[in-house]
Amino acid sequence: MTLEPRWTPHHYEVLGRLMSALFDTGTPGILEGAKNFRFWETASGGFSLDWDRGPHNMEVVNELLELASDGEHARLFQPGDVVFVHNGAADPSRYTTVNIQSVPIQLRAYDTIGREAALAEAFAAVTT
Repeated sequence: MTLEPRWTPHHYEVLGRLMSALFDTGTPGILEGAKNFRFWETASGGFSLDWDRGPHNMEVVNELLELASDGEHARLFQPGDVVFVHNGAADPSRYTTVNIQSVPIQLRAYDTIGREAALAEAFAAVTT
């Protein structure tokens, strides 16, 4: 697979589509309830995302893969746009990674509690 070069319009379009997928695809969004979300561009030309508390890495991967197979969200991804590359839980020497339209995305979740627990925690904080 050929990876997308850095600093192209497509490179940043993928970042925008990813942010939309993570935060604007439904009620609640994929990373709803996560704390301290951060992202940066990697030296290898992709992006790294990290967060605390929220969903586990593979929950995010599965949601992204589902979005790419769902015709309702075709404005974000088409089938085949999201490719699972590596599960960091199976091999902790590497980060969980997906390629989105040939742009590598590393997922680095810390101190995760799972999506359902993160949602419950977030809603409890709002209602108290």
